[in-house]
Amino acid sequence: MGANIVLIRGLFRGKPHWGPFTEKLRAAFPHKNISPVDIPGCGELSSEISPCSIEAMVESIRSQRTFKANVDIISLSMGGMIALKWAEMYPSEVGSVVCINTSTSGFTPFYQRLLPKNYLKILRAFWARPFQRESLIYSMVSNKKRDIDVVSHWVSIERLHPIRRVNFVRQLLAALRFKVKRPSCRLLFISSIQDGLVSCQASQAMAIQWKVALINNQLDGHDIPLDNPDWLCKQLLSWLQD
Repeated sequence: MGANIVLIRGLFRGKPHWGPFTEKLRAAFPHKNISPVDIPGCGELSSEISPCSIEAMVESIRSQRTFKANVDIISLSMGGMIALKWAEMYPSEVGSVVCINTSTSGFTPFYQRLLPKNYLKILRAFWARPFQRESLIYSMVSNKKRDIDVVSHWVSIERLHPIRRVNFVRQLLAALRFKVKRPSCRLLFISSIQDGLVSCQASQAMAIQWKVALINNQLDGHDIPLDNPDWLCKQLLSWLQD
């Protein structure tokens, strides 16, 4: 395990959306450099145009690095696509990748990569006002009762770093087009059995076909760092130090 851990989130989510998980991870790995990053169009880079390809997102993240040593990557959803592509394109730079509830074409059909019950919600969120939009997102990614404080925090993030609709579309297109070959680094897939956004079979199929480590979470939603950061830190501590 290297000295640098990079955190990459998914569609239209920036660094602040990791919430308390980032500090919990720093407490679990006090001697590591924990570096959340943004892709163009999200977070501190919200004023930029999002690439239409995962490969271009990889290049943006690589250009943001303040270190040259190789990295371990913890990723969520579309962040897993970016992490896997980084490891495929630059194998000498990536020591390990953890993918939480990610997916890719070629392993599972489109209706498992994004469950149909969310299609209308996503359209509503696209045109909704900030509080309604973040509430809809919460309902898709969490299995817990809506936390008004979290939703309000997300609204404040959007006010500071507004997401442009064109970037929403471009990121979605990049995710839908994504394909990857198995990287040579260590891999761990974490799959939420009760994921309401992406079928748990999406992560499971990749792990099984590539014959790599798989951990199934029995209770939490798509955004495990939100629903159960302590459980996630425990799994990462055990696997990364193994």
